[in-house]
Amino acid sequence: MSPSDPHTPAPPSSTDPAGPAGRDKKSASGRRAYVVVLAGDRMGEMFALGPGTSSIGRGLTADIRINDEGISRTHTTVVYQDDVYYLMDAGSTNGTFANGERVDRYPLHEGDRIQLGATSVLKFTYRDDTEEDLQRRLFESALRDRQTGLFNRGYFLNRLESDVTVALRQGKALTLVLFSVDDFEGVLGRLGIADGEILLRELAQRVQAITREDDVLARYGHDVMGLTCRWVDAMRGSRAASRIRDAVASEPFVVSGERVVISVSLGVADLGMLLEATADGLVTAAELAMRQAGRLGAGRVELYDPESEATHHT
Repeated sequence: MSPSDPHTPAPPSSTDPAGPAGRDKKSASGRRAYVVVLAGDRMGEMFALGPGTSSIGRGLTADIRINDEGISRTHTTVVYQDDVYYLMDAGSTNGTFANGERVDRYPLHEGDRIQLGATSVLKFTYRDDTEEDLQRRLFESALRDRQTGLFNRGYFLNRLESDVTVALRQGKALTLVLFSVDDFEGVLGRLGIADGEILLRELAQRVQAITREDDVLARYGHDVMGLTCRWVDAMRGSRAASRIRDAVASEPFVVSGERVVISVSLGVADLGMLLEATADGLVTAAELAMRQAGRLGAGRVELYDPESEATHHT
């Protein structure tokens, strides 16, 4: 898989919104104003607020764009007036809430929580350059698995919910691949727990190297990793899974000076093939396919089939 478009589930970053609010506005103390996404799409990202108006919504023209079914294209704005940032509803369908209260125009204070739609929660805050860097690193660590460096299960499932919502609304394809190390307990028996974690980190790095930038690779379980293939159907998802299988088998891993040969079993589930198209349903289907692959032998790819669970293999 090669890098594709810029729809990247990137690590948290400080991002200047585009448009008239593009330049940071510093307070008298030298601290900049930000909104930080606490829950929902783009969780963990920080957006700097400028001296003008910053729009928040799911539309393409929004300065701060968040994919949430309950958010309007231009849902709300943050307007800087007389040294105060005001949260102003932009005629949204479901309303703008500050600290649990629905508001039309509200002066923001440090720590205020902004809720938009069903799942999106943001926090208004001020940060200086040092605090901004620390905040970014704290959010980064909260979203990452410490052993492998991949996204963790919580971020993965949160992002999957968002991707499913977008795929269903826009009629796009979405495929989930789950894979586990074959006979991992036996591998641990030979290597020990510490070297087993090193092996998983090496595995993660090898798979990450062939993953598209706009897909999400995460540690889903102990020895289970997940890959969300955005806007990809079952056929292309199966090809991606086969590339992972082949990359793992291409050469041994070197752990503490020892050459270790492993294989992985992979399950592929296409959102469009599910009887009930939900994020939970997609995970369940991929898990069934992965387990079926493991039962049938090492190094297999199984595609979920709603008629007979997982029956197609490559």
